[in-house]
Amino acid sequence: MASTPVPPSEPAPVVVQAAPPSVLDRVRDNRVGPAAVALAGAIILGLLLSVLVPKESNVLALVLLGTILAAAIGFKVRYLSRRHGPATQAIAFVATLVGVHLMAVTGSLNGAGGGALGGLIALPTLGWDDALLAALATPLFSSGAIVAGLVAAIIAGWGPRDAE
Repeated sequence: MASTPVPPSEPAPVVVQAAPPSVLDRVRDNRVGPAAVALAGAIILGLLLSVLVPKESNVLALVLLGTILAAAIGFKVRYLSRRHGPATQAIAFVATLVGVHLMAVTGSLNGAGGGALGGLIALPTLGWDDALLAALATPLFSSGAIVAGLVAAIIAGWGPRDAE
C-alpha cells in the first residue's frame, strides 16, 4: 500500500473579536450625546445644590455653588466631546446657564415667604416644589448664570483644537 501524499493544510483563520464599545464610547460617538449628558447633569446637579443655598441672601454661597456647577459641567463636556470647538463651548455654556439658574432660583425661593405684602396680603411659605416651578417659569438670563456659563465654556474649549 502506497501512501498518498497529503496536501499541506492551511492554518485556520484567527478570528479576533473586538470588545463591544463602552457606554462612554457610545456617548462620545453620538452627535448629541455630550449635550444630553451635560444638560441632564446640569439639571440634576443644580437641583441638588439648590438645597445648599442659604435662606438669607448670601452672594458668596451662590458664587461658590455656581463655580462648582460650572467646573463640573465644563469638565464633563470637555471629557465627553471628541472635538473642542465653538460647538462644545456652546453646549457647556447653555447647560451651565440652565443648571445655575435652577440652582439659584430654586434655592433662593425655597422657604421664602411667610410674610405679608404691605400688611395686606399674607404670603405663604414656598416649598421646594413651588420654588422649582417658579424657577422654570422665569427667564434664564442673569449675570451670575452668564458668567458661570462662560467659565464652563472656557473649561470645555481650553487647549489646542483637535483635528480628527
